[in-house]
Amino acid sequence: MNEATAKDTMAGPDPDDRPQVAIGFVVDAAENSEIQRRLQWLQEVIRRDLEKDFPEFSWNFRLILRRDFPGDRPLDPLVLLEFGSELKIEYRLDFLLVLTSMPLMARFDQTVNGVPSNMLETGVVSMARPLENLEPERVDRAILALCRHILGHLWGLDHDEDSVMRPREFWNGDEPLDWSPEEKRQIRHYLQDIADPRLEETTQAASTAWRFYALLLRREGLSLARDIVLFRSWRMMLHLGRFTAATAVSIIFLFLSAEAWELGAAIRSSWLDLILVAVLFMATLSIYFGQNLQEVGRADRMMEQAARSRIVLFGTLLVGMASFWINLFLISLGIIAILPEQVLAGWAGLGGQSLPMVHFSKLMATFGILASSLGGNLEEEHDLKAVLIYTEET
Repeated sequence: MNEATAKDTMAGPDPDDRPQVAIGFVVDAAENSEIQRRLQWLQEVIRRDLEKDFPEFSWNFRLILRRDFPGDRPLDPLVLLEFGSELKIEYRLDFLLVLTSMPLMARFDQTVNGVPSNMLETGVVSMARPLENLEPERVDRAILALCRHILGHLWGLDHDEDSVMRPREFWNGDEPLDWSPEEKRQIRHYLQDIADPRLEETTQAASTAWRFYALLLRREGLSLARDIVLFRSWRMMLHLGRFTAATAVSIIFLFLSAEAWELGAAIRSSWLDLILVAVLFMATLSIYFGQNLQEVGRADRMMEQAARSRIVLFGTLLVGMASFWINLFLISLGIIAILPEQVLAGWAGLGGQSLPMVHFSKLMATFGILASSLGGNLEEEHDLKAVLIYTEET
């Protein structure tokens, strides 16, 4: 082995061959120079820490000043998430943080400092509370902790009281700044998938939208399923008042209607299962297009990031509807168990036969899902989007 070859071998792999992760920081161009200085410092610190913690990746950061920054006050995190998601796709970034010195509008809590959206791979960070409430020497630390907390959520982490992922109720101004060793292992695994070449950058890219989505599902099916599960779709009914109210009223009327019981007795159980599957998909499609959710993650051409966002959004909504059906089924089963069986059997025209409780519980839950699709379209579009898109309000 000659000297040049020996030196090349000792040098190891070319650093440029490392998978690249691109992160964007977006800020209003009208922010004052002091805020922009803080953001420049913040970007450099985060880059340095990530290069130290995850040297197997090549980190690319970009600070983006925008003159078209949303100007409504207070700032709506949902509007900023959609704004940032479009910029993330436009600038071909993997993740993006929208940062502002202005306060954010809270939807599900009294106050909010930041909102991550794992679905859109975008987060919003407000520096308003640290700037107003903390001593000058602690402001930068608090903002850094908030940004790392939001990034952790974008990379699939949940809360941990002993790391920077500490829940907000335990914040005291001296939050940890680092992730735990186990969290770093999870981040490393998550980023490995993200850093792979995007589908549109490979020779497998399809010429039609349907083939593109089919290839993406085949290639990223497990990753997409993981993201859908992360969004805890079952929480939908806890935040959507009209959605839940429409379902509850419909269920009450169904239970008091003899015609519904007669219809249930006339439908075979196997047919009811098919009807259930069809109703779940139809209800999901009704809300998905009725609330213009297909506009989320818009792109002028087929791109993996935009397609992922739409698939995860539709999947989250579908799983949420299925979860809601399970709750309705259990509630219906409990109500049927409490009501007099002879009365219900008489309404169903069963005579002296025993009442098939599971069959009628499935029927009531399925009709309830039909009603919930109507209730879902009565919700304000922004409120429904926020329930589906927000990972949390931090």
